[in-house]
Amino acid sequence: MDSDTIDGRLVDAEAGLIDRRIFADQDIFDQEIKQVFGKSWLFVGHESQIPNKGDFFTSQAGRDAVVVTRDSEGEVRVMLNMCTHRGMPVCRYDKGNAKRFTCPYHGWTFANTGDLTGLPLSSEGYGGQLDRKKWGLIQARVTLYYGSIWATFDENVPPFEETLGDMALMLRDFMQGPDGEDDGLEVIDGILKFEIHSNWKFGAENNAGDLYHDVSHNSVQRVGLALSGLRGRHVWAADKHKFRTLNVAYPAGGHAARVNLYDDEQREYHPQWAIVPEVDDYFRAAHYARQERLGEKARLLNRGGIIFPNIAYNSAGRWQITMWVPRAPNRTEVWKWYFVPKNAPQKVKDTLRHYLLRYGGPSGMVEQDDIENWASAQVGAETAAGNRLPMNYTLHMGQAQWAWPEPWLGEGAYVDEGVSEHAQRVFYGHWAQKMDAQAGEQEAGQ
Repeated sequence: MDSDTIDGRLVDAEAGLIDRRIFADQDIFDQEIKQVFGKSWLFVGHESQIPNKGDFFTSQAGRDAVVVTRDSEGEVRVMLNMCTHRGMPVCRYDKGNAKRFTCPYHGWTFANTGDLTGLPLSSEGYGGQLDRKKWGLIQARVTLYYGSIWATFDENVPPFEETLGDMALMLRDFMQGPDGEDDGLEVIDGILKFEIHSNWKFGAENNAGDLYHDVSHNSVQRVGLALSGLRGRHVWAADKHKFRTLNVAYPAGGHAARVNLYDDEQREYHPQWAIVPEVDDYFRAAHYARQERLGEKARLLNRGGIIFPNIAYNSAGRWQITMWVPRAPNRTEVWKWYFVPKNAPQKVKDTLRHYLLRYGGPSGMVEQDDIENWASAQVGAETAAGNRLPMNYTLHMGQAQWAWPEPWLGEGAYVDEGVSEHAQRVFYGHWAQKMDAQAGEQEAGQ
């Protein structure tokens, strides 16, 4: 079977078949930069990175470099890091505090509001005729959501909350931290950045869960990477209460989450950080505070997920956001924000930081496996003979149910239980709609 015979489509989400070319073809890559990244809300950072007026950091919105700043009036702005004169970056620092940004090429100067305030040779060179209001830095639309910062340069994209849809339950839960208090996290100083030799979608799709995880990470499972005193890599594995493992996928937005749903609303705390008693005491108190604050919704343990198109998050004891920055069909920059509870003791923050670095990134015991998987899958996507067959995403087909098993959990989503590629089918179904790739208005495969 040649992959061209998937009904003429690159993605057949209902059948669970994906043409390998979407991971390797330059024309497809160029199109998705415009259609997917250019027409989506994109995560660019967190408010805790800019607590003071004048604070800034540089980030990415797809392939576009941006400056994220809290201006002199306290407003959060996201601006294209490009001088409107000749296109040079106006900011070359990762972070700092500044009232203005000056282009090193010709000296055009912009306030931290984006306004053009300094213009060399303004009178003698431009005759005082250049309209500075038209030549300020290009501004993005910005949405702040429980501390997270989202941006888009497209004026026609619907509001962020509309594109997020019912995935709001999961993103809000992630940003709450362990005690259930809204906006309960802060970023550990610095963003971890590294490059991988694979298409951005391999990493993005990975976080909703599939068959490979325990196969790839079998060696890590045998050691005590988590600090519970038990074998395994997840701290929540020490919780012995009964739960269901659910894949929650939102076809309207292409988002997905992998969660545990516990049987009981009120649960006794089982030590999950037993090796470090001070840390375990903190999480014990947070456990009971969360149950009191959230009630029935405290049954949810939000392990990780995808926010379309290029954000993966992990929680449940290791809070991080991973952004996949597309550089080429076979080259991706990976940016990681690590979070800790903002009101936790310093000992807790330090312990979490060490655990996060042991777990993920290019030197982490777990993510080294992932990086090798994605690079190897890229080789398979680029082989000519391999294009005789599409990639197979048919695991657990036809098992998802709408708004199941609890209306508050499954609202707006198809949900199935156990090991599945259901979330990946939803992700690629939405990708196909954004690309307008002859996929029509198909509902992503259930």
